[in-house]
Amino acid sequence: MKKPSWHELRSSKEIAAVCALAFAAACTGALGDPTEGAGASSSGGDGTSPGSDSDPPPFQPAAGMLRRLTRTQFRNAVHDMLGVEVDINQLDADSWNGNFAVIGASTVVTSERGVEQYHAAIESAVDAVFADRAKRDQFIGCAPSGAENDACVRGFLQTLGLRAWRRPLEAAELDRLAAVAAKAATELESPVEGARWATVALFTSPNFLYRPELGAPSADGSLRLTGYEMASRLAFLLWNSLPDQELLDEAASGALGTVEGIRAAATRLLETPAGREAVGAFAEEYMRLDRIGTQAKDSGLFPEYNPALQAAMVRDMRGTWEVLAFDDQASALDLFSTTKVVVNSDLAQLYGLDTAGLGSGAFEVRALPADGPRIGILSKAGFLSQFANQKEGSPTLRGKFMRDALMCTPIPPPPGDVALELPEPPADKPLTKRQRLENHRTKPACAGCHSYMDPLGLPLETFDAIGRFRTTDHGLPIDPSGEFDGQPVADARALGLTLSADASVAECLVRKYYTYAAGHEERKVDASVLNALTASFEGSGYKLRELVLDVVTNDAFSSVAPQP
Repeated sequence: MKKPSWHELRSSKEIAAVCALAFAAACTGALGDPTEGAGASSSGGDGTSPGSDSDPPPFQPAAGMLRRLTRTQFRNAVHDMLGVEVDINQLDADSWNGNFAVIGASTVVTSERGVEQYHAAIESAVDAVFADRAKRDQFIGCAPSGAENDACVRGFLQTLGLRAWRRPLEAAELDRLAAVAAKAATELESPVEGARWATVALFTSPNFLYRPELGAPSADGSLRLTGYEMASRLAFLLWNSLPDQELLDEAASGALGTVEGIRAAATRLLETPAGREAVGAFAEEYMRLDRIGTQAKDSGLFPEYNPALQAAMVRDMRGTWEVLAFDDQASALDLFSTTKVVVNSDLAQLYGLDTAGLGSGAFEVRALPADGPRIGILSKAGFLSQFANQKEGSPTLRGKFMRDALMCTPIPPPPGDVALELPEPPADKPLTKRQRLENHRTKPACAGCHSYMDPLGLPLETFDAIGRFRTTDHGLPIDPSGEFDGQPVADARALGLTLSADASVAECLVRKYYTYAAGHEERKVDASVLNALTASFEGSGYKLRELVLDVVTNDAFSSVAPQP
C-alpha cells in the first residue's frame, strides 16, 4: 500500500465538520469524566490542516519575535551561570499555546507579580553565590576596587553579560551596569556588594529573561537570524539553556551563517548530556508530562500515588525517549512498541517487575516481558495517569490525546452547556466503562466526536487511573478491543504494534517537532518545509536525532519576517 504524505491525511477540518453536525443536534447527555472532552488545539491558525492541499503554497517565514524563557529554561540558565537551583514553582506559570510551552513563550505577558517573583529568584540565587567567599571569588575572578571605572568589575560584567544576554554588551549597557556597581560600592562601603548588585541588575534585565529573534538583512535582502540569535536558538532548543563559550565564539566568527556550521554545532550540542536531556524535554512538552503532578487520585484506591511516584513516571517517559534516540539510535516509531522502561523500585513494582537492585532514587533501564500486555509509551504510567480521573481511566481523554498529538487531527471541545459526567449505573447493575460509553454514543449528537476518540482509548482500558494493569472493571471482564484509523486492534499491545508500523504517526511527529523547534503553531505556508522534512525523516529510518539536525539546518529555522 502506498504511504500517504502528511498532507493527504484526514484533516482536523473533516473531524470538526462531523462534530459540528453532531453538536447541531443539541447533545444534552453526558460526555464522560469531569475532564473528558475538555480542551483542544488546532493544527493551523484557522483550525484546518495546513498541509491539506496537494500543491502547498510557497514557504514564508514567521515574524521575528521576543520569547520569554520557559520556567525550565530559566532554571537551567540560572544553574548554568550561578550553580544555584531555583524553585520554578514560585514563578509565573508557563503559557501553553499549540500545546507547547515554548510556543506560549512568544505570547505570554509577565505580570507585575511575576516580575517580582523573577527578581526574588535572581536575588536569592546571587546571594547564595556571594555568601560563600570561595564561590564568590571564583565567580568574580578578580578583586573589585569599587572605583567608578573599576577594570575588574567591567571585565567581569562584560564576560558574564556575554553569556547571560547571549551577545556582547554594548558600551552604554556596560557603562550603566558598572555605574550600578560603583554606586552600590560607595553607598554600602563594599566593592564586593557593588559587584553583587551589578550582577543582580544584569540577571533581572529583560535581556536575560527574553530571547530576541528579530533577524537582520542578509545579502539577498531577506531577514535571517544573526549569529548570536542563532546560537541562542540552537542552545535553547538542544540544551534548553544558554549557549556555551564555544557556541558564542562560532556566532562571532560567522560559522553559524552556513548550513555546515549549524550542523556541526548542533551535532556537538546533541552529543552532550544536555543534548540528550533536551530530547527528553521535547518529550515532556509533547506528552504534556507537566500535567502528571496535577492529577489527583483517590487515596483510598491508590495510596501509592504520591509526588515521588509521579516524578518517576516523568523520568520513565523522558528516559525512554532518550534511550531509543541516543543509546539504541532506533526508529522513533519504536517508541510505540518498545519494552524498555526506566524505573526505580516504586515504578518497577507498579509495572510488576523485579525490584532487586533498585531503590527510590536508583533508576535503571529494564525490559518488560516480551509477551506482556504493556508495550510502548502509551502503556506507561506517565501517559495513562494523565488521562484519567480520580478513580478510573478515561478512554475518551486517552483517545483524544492520540488524535491530537499522534495523528494531528484534533477534536474540537464540546459546547459549554453540555453536562460532563457519565451517569453512574445502579449498584446492583454494574457496567464497564465501555458499556457506559456505548450507551452514551447512542445519542446522535454525541456519537460523532466520540467515534473518533473512544475506539483509540478503549484498548488501554486494561490500565487503571495510575497505569496499573487490570483485567476487570467493576467486577466485570474488560473487553480491550478497539480501532486505530479503521484498523481493528485487539488490545493495548496490538495498538502499540499498529502505531509502530504506521508512517502517518511519524509524519505527525515531524509536524509536532517542527512547531516545537520553530516556536510557532503550524501554518499552511509551512507545508513545503514539512513535506521535505517528512521525506528526509523517512529516509533516515525515522531517526529522531536526524530529524533534529534536519530541522535546525532548514532555512525555515533561521529565517524570519519583519514584525507587523
